[in-house]
Amino acid sequence: MKKTRYNIGRSYIVLLASLPLLLLMVRCEIQPDFEYESSNQGGELGMTAWEYIQQSDSLSLMEEAVNAAGLSGLYSSSEAKTFIIPRNSAFRDYFKTNSISGVSEIPVADLQDMLKYHIVKAAVNFQNVELFDVTNDSPNAYDTENGEIMYLSHNSNYQVVINYGTNKSWTVITSNLEPTNGVIHITKDVVYLSL
Repeated sequence: MKKTRYNIGRSYIVLLASLPLLLLMVRCEIQPDFEYESSNQGGELGMTAWEYIQQSDSLSLMEEAVNAAGLSGLYSSSEAKTFIIPRNSAFRDYFKTNSISGVSEIPVADLQDMLKYHIVKAAVNFQNVELFDVTNDSPNAYDTENGEIMYLSHNSNYQVVINYGTNKSWTVITSNLEPTNGVIHITKDVVYLSL
C-alpha cells in the first residue's frame, strides 16, 4: 500500500498568504455613528439635467451638441421634463451612419430638432407606481419639445423602452435618474420616431 505524503507546511503558508486577500474581499464598511445615512437609492442627483450633462465625461458630445444648438436653457429650466440623453458612443454611431466627423457638421436646425425630440414635456419616472402597468403591451404617448410623439414603456425586466410598437425601438441603459428638473434616461443611441 502506497503512503500519501501531505505537505502541511506548504498548504499552511498558501492559506496564510491568501488570508489578507480574502479579508479585503469581504471587508465590512463601518458607519461612524448611529444616525441613518441615505444611500441615494432613488437616483436623486441634486442638480439640473444640464449640470449633470456638463459633469459627466461620457456625455461630453451631448454637451457639445446642446451648446451648438443653443438649447442649454431647456436642460436647465425648472420645468419638470424627461430628458433622453444619448451617451458619447451614440453620437459616434450617429456620425458614422451619417458620414460626418462631428457635431459641427450637423446643421443647427437639424440638431435642434433632434435634441428637442429627446425632451418629453412630462416627468416620466418608471419607479412611480402609476406607471407599473405601462408595459410594452400598452406604451404611453408623450409630447416632445419638437412637437412629435414619443412612446415610453417598460419591458418585463423593467427596462425603459422608447417607441416600442413602432418601426424602431430602443432600450434605455440607465433609467430614472432624478435631476432637480425632471427625469433622465440615458441611451446608447440617438433616438427618433419611425412609423
